[in-house]
Amino acid sequence: MKPLNKIKVIQDIIKRIKAKIYLEIGVEKGLCFLKIKARKKFGVDPKFLIGIKDKISKYITNPWNFFNQYYQMPSDDFFKLKSNIFEQDGIDIALVDGLHTYEQSLKDVDNVLTYLNDNGFVIMHDCNPKTESVAYPANSIEHAYTLNLPGWTGAWSGDVWKTIVYLRSTRSDLSIFVLDCDDGVGIITKGKPEKMLNYSKEEIENLSYNDLEKNRSNLLNLKCPEYFEEFKKTLAQK
Repeated sequence: MKPLNKIKVIQDIIKRIKAKIYLEIGVEKGLCFLKIKARKKFGVDPKFLIGIKDKISKYITNPWNFFNQYYQMPSDDFFKLKSNIFEQDGIDIALVDGLHTYEQSLKDVDNVLTYLNDNGFVIMHDCNPKTESVAYPANSIEHAYTLNLPGWTGAWSGDVWKTIVYLRSTRSDLSIFVLDCDDGVGIITKGKPEKMLNYSKEEIENLSYNDLEKNRSNLLNLKCPEYFEEFKKTLAQK
C-alpha cells in the first residue's frame, strides 16, 4: 500500500462527500492539481509551471482536466478580483499549498472559509515540518535558498504550522487535525472542535520550532495516517 499523501486525502474526501467544486492554491507544476478528479477545478498560482505536454497527457489520463480553470495571479488578488465565481455554488474542497508562511497561509484559509460550503473541507499541506531548517520562517523558498541553513535539503514548509495553532486557538466553529504524513496534511472543516488551544496572537507569533518539537502532538492535534480511514466513515454524503 502506498503511503498516505495529500492527493489521496483530497480524492477520497471528494469521493465520499461527492464534492463538485475544487480549488487549489499553489498549483505550480500541477503535480497534485492535474491528478485530482472533480467536476469543476480552479487553480491559482502567480506563476504556473505546467508544460503543454503535461497538460495534453493529463487530458488523456484524466478527462476532468478539460474543464480546468487557471488563474495566474497571487491568491490575494484572486480572492479580491475573481471570488465571485464561488458566490452561487461555494467551494466543496480546497487545497492551501501556496506561499509557505504563517501570514499568507492564514490569509488563504480565511479567504477559502468565506466560500466554504457547510460540509466542505480545507486541506493544508506542510503542517508538520520535521526539521528546523525545513520549518525556517523565510519569506519564500527563494529566500530560504540564500540563507545556507544547516542541514537543509531544499524542502521548505516554513511556519505554516502556526496557522493550525492560530485557528485551533481562535475558531470554536472549526474542527481541525493534522495527519502525520506527507509533511503534515491539515484537515479543516466546520464543526465543534475536538479540543481548543488558548494561545494569544502574540504568543503564536513568538512560537519557535523548538516549541513545536516539544509539543507537536498537542499543538497540531496530530493523528496517525491510519486515523484517516476511520475519519472518512464519519463523513456525511450529499
